[in-house]
Order: sequence, then structure tokens, then C-alpha cells
Amino acid sequence: MIGDDCWRCRADVDSDANFCSECGAELTESRDDDRAPVERGADRRAKEFRTSRASEYETGSESGYGPDHDVEYDPDQSEYDTSGGEIDGTNDDELLAAAAHLLAIVTWVVGPAIVLVVADDPFVDENARNALNWQIVYTVGMIAATLLSAILIGIPFLIVLPFVNVAVCAIAAVKAYGGETWTYPFTPDFV
Repeated sequence: MIGDDCWRCRADVDSDANFCSECGAELTESRDDDRAPVERGADRRAKEFRTSRASEYETGSESGYGPDHDVEYDPDQSEYDTSGGEIDGTNDDELLAAAAHLLAIVTWVVGPAIVLVVADDPFVDENARNALNWQIVYTVGMIAATLLSAILIGIPFLIVLPFVNVAVCAIAAVKAYGGETWTYPFTPDFV
């Protein structure tokens, strides 16, 4: 090493050292490289910043977690949400309502019909009915497209309608999971 300073952070280093103990930069015999030295004191300021930021986060017993803090397990913890309040059960209803719409994609009318029979919540019933009504309209549309495919007009509808079915069922499922009932477009109430 030609000097006693690191080329990068300007820290004092031993003359026989290969790497800087402050920044880890490789110390070379030649100064002919194109590496520019870091502004004097920049590494020190960065270290101070990291140290001050680390003190903002509590660790160990100060935070209330860890081996020094006694947290008892509550076997009935499943009855509480993350905010500590009791769950009123509506999330399960929203999930079942969303499932009625998603099941319609795969099982046609069977999934929503089962949800309609099993559910005892009016919100779930309404969503299952909407899913059933849509599947009836979708079926009529597919039958009409199949019949019209004999004269080539129905072929684009046979291609597009399944994608429309997936899209509107997904929209309805998201809305149902959010707690609202979404009425499918162009769908009268059959059920």
C-alpha cells in the first residue's frame, strides 16, 4: 500500500493491509485505477445514520416480544381478529358468497345451487341466486351461439362468451368478498 489512507473512505489503514477495515474496499499497490475516493467522512455519516435508524426499532424485552416477555397462548385466539376484537362471522359469509360466484365458473349451476341450499344468510342467498341467474343467461347465450354457428355468426360468441363468464364471475366474487352484492349485466331474476 502506498499511503496510509483508504482510497474509498480515507480511513487510516495499516500499510500491510489488503482490505480497508472500515469500508471493505480492496487496497491496491497502484493508484492508477479509476476509482474515485468517497467524500471524506461520508462513511462515518452513513454509519451514524444506520446506528440512529437501528435505535428506532425496539428489540428484545423492550418491544414486548422475545424470550424475556411472557405472552400466554390463548386457545380461543381464533375467535379474535388481528385488532383484538371479536369476529362477528360476516367474513365467513362474504367468503361463502364469493365462493358461489367462483364455483359457477367450474361447476356451472351445481356450485351456486349447493351454496344456495346450504347457506342460511340472506347475503349469501342473494349472491348465490345472482350466480345461478347468470349461469342460466350464460347457458341460453351458449345455446344460441351454438345454433348460430351453423351459419358462422355464432362462432365468435362461442369463443368470447366463456371469457365473459370468467370475467363477470370474478368481478362478482370480488364484490361479494368486499361485502356488496353485484348484479350481473343483462340478467333477469329467474331464481
